[in-house]
Amino acid sequence: MEDEIRAAAFQWIKSRYDLYGGTIPRAVLEAGFDYQGQRITVIGPAGIWKPKQFGSIPLSITTVQGGPYDDSFTDDGLLVYRYRGSDPHHRDNEGLREAMRTRTPLIYLHGIVPGRYLPVWPVFIIDDHPQSLSCLVAIDPAYAFGERLAKGDELPVFEAGESAVGVRKYVAAFTLRRLHQTMFRETVITAYSASCTLCRI
Repeated sequence: MEDEIRAAAFQWIKSRYDLYGGTIPRAVLEAGFDYQGQRITVIGPAGIWKPKQFGSIPLSITTVQGGPYDDSFTDDGLLVYRYRGSDPHHRDNEGLREAMRTRTPLIYLHGIVPGRYLPVWPVFIIDDHPQSLSCLVAIDPAYAFGERLAKGDELPVFEAGESAVGVRKYVAAFTLRRLHQTMFRETVITAYSASCTLCRI
């Protein structure tokens, strides 16, 4: 059942991504979607979010602009995602570890401006660092390549010996560019109250 809900969540997040032009309002993510008569929430008070229908593995992880955690990208394209709190054995942090063990895909929600999030999916926990209270997250190449294919662009070519790192770096560069472009767009729209600076329409 949990795998089916997770797959439905990926389909739903894609539909909301398309509907809202990339960034999804927090209220929409909090309201979630209906699955066989059950309400599935995609985001919540905790950055590592597990709907009540789930066992130990979360559905989504979130980075909030100006939040208490300094999530970041490494040079070779991995997201350094910070644990919840300072206890490596907190149930939410154990949930990330279980997602790594089972290779379960998650949704990453990046706060662009207050109240709006850019979703990136699927992502996978690929390494765990309890000593630094963090884990490493890999963004599936389908996220970046799917966007390029949808626009009719050609895919990049990588050298065989460097393909894995090359793909990761490309996906990271694509994701960071998308985050920065979206952040700029949302900041401008918010600053001008979604109206033209000349005619105010």
